[in-house]
Amino acid sequence: MKFKKIETEIDGVYIIEPTLFGDDRGFFMETWNREEFKEIGLDFNFVQDNHSKSKKGVLRGLHFQRKHSQGKLIRVIKGAIYDVAVDLRKESKSYGKWIGVELSRDNRRMCYIPEGFAHGFLALDDENEIIYKCTDSYKPQYEVGIAWDDEELNVDWCLDKYGIKKEELIFSEKDRKNISFKYYRSKYFGEKVMLLGGMGQLGREFQRYFHDKNIQYIAFGHKELDVTDIAKIEELAIKNKITGIINCSGYNNVDKAEVESQLCYEVNGYAPLKIANLCKKLDIFFVTYSTDYVFDGEKEIPYTEEDTPNPLSVYGKAKLLGEGALEYEKALVIRPSWIFGALSDNFVKRVIEWINSKDIVKIVDDQVSAPTYTKDLVEFTWHMIEKDIYGLYHFSNFGECSKYDEIKYLVERIGGIDKLQRAKSQDFNPLANRPKYSKLDSRKAERIVGAIPHWKEGIDRFLEEIK
Repeated sequence: MKFKKIETEIDGVYIIEPTLFGDDRGFFMETWNREEFKEIGLDFNFVQDNHSKSKKGVLRGLHFQRKHSQGKLIRVIKGAIYDVAVDLRKESKSYGKWIGVELSRDNRRMCYIPEGFAHGFLALDDENEIIYKCTDSYKPQYEVGIAWDDEELNVDWCLDKYGIKKEELIFSEKDRKNISFKYYRSKYFGEKVMLLGGMGQLGREFQRYFHDKNIQYIAFGHKELDVTDIAKIEELAIKNKITGIINCSGYNNVDKAEVESQLCYEVNGYAPLKIANLCKKLDIFFVTYSTDYVFDGEKEIPYTEEDTPNPLSVYGKAKLLGEGALEYEKALVIRPSWIFGALSDNFVKRVIEWINSKDIVKIVDDQVSAPTYTKDLVEFTWHMIEKDIYGLYHFSNFGECSKYDEIKYLVERIGGIDKLQRAKSQDFNPLANRPKYSKLDSRKAERIVGAIPHWKEGIDRFLEEIK
């Protein structure tokens, strides 16, 4: 066995002693061997090597990445360090506990610190060089630092033992601003999102969700930030250290788009492409929403993500163009249908107003799909972001219905069913053609998040919300 694994008082943190082969010429040792590490129960996939140099008294840390957490295999090739790891795994029995280990060129020990730990070290000799392998890449937008002298953690840096005075310690400006462990526990340190179209019904639903979950975000309505102003979006993303952009904006007047086609293409097509390229440049995620109107409605069973789009309208064609954002590997494009929610204007809320103000309300019965409740759509989106799942997904509530069926179910619960009448799409002389059948197959999404609630349940929750 070329490596000896020594357990420590914290589960998952190990001291590794390599086997040294030496003679009067010098020595040889392996510092990493995948198969040998497997033999001692350590199976890692390292993706990045780092090399750090520090003079005596430099104290770095305590650092960690709140997402893309890094496991680290640390060794010293010159000098010595006092290496510290703090357990931040919330389900761990040793949560908030720390361990310190001396690593040096002379003892040739290595320390493995798993994902979910904050890490720091104190440089002990005049010159100290450290090499460490990492299981994930460095993502500065996710980095958090906890103060080295946090009273709650109470890390003993052994200053007396190593003959280093507190006033002699050397810190970076960034480490001087590290937060307390209490502050870290009281705040959400995950994503920091930029919401575009933040004042629309989906954007408002995201704001409510983020507020309830203490998720950091900044939101802009179209009056505050033009979705086509890529330079301004980039400026704000960098300034606010954004980790991802969710695009809820859109040109949604399907009929008017036939007249204002250029504007529709700019907002629904070209803007998502440009924002995706910006996100690629900044290495952050991007989410945008398409539509069931990318299909022509000639199919008789629900449309899957593999079906070939064939939009009938400018609106559908522009949305399909925007799906080109998928060329970016961290882009999530979601196709919903018939979105409704309680926080802004939509078809369902307008129908309620009509029922209260008109004698007759005509609703078409020759368009079939499924409503999508904003709360369910937001929760699905965020689940995908947290799991780092990207690509193209269909999402609508379970079941299918015509527009008339949807509204009939609604009106039966609020009263006024005598005012409701069936109609056909052509009765309204629409400028844009709409698919007659555009039910989306959401099984790909269900394989990730489980069963999606029925559209009738969504209507029930919506009515309870606005009661």
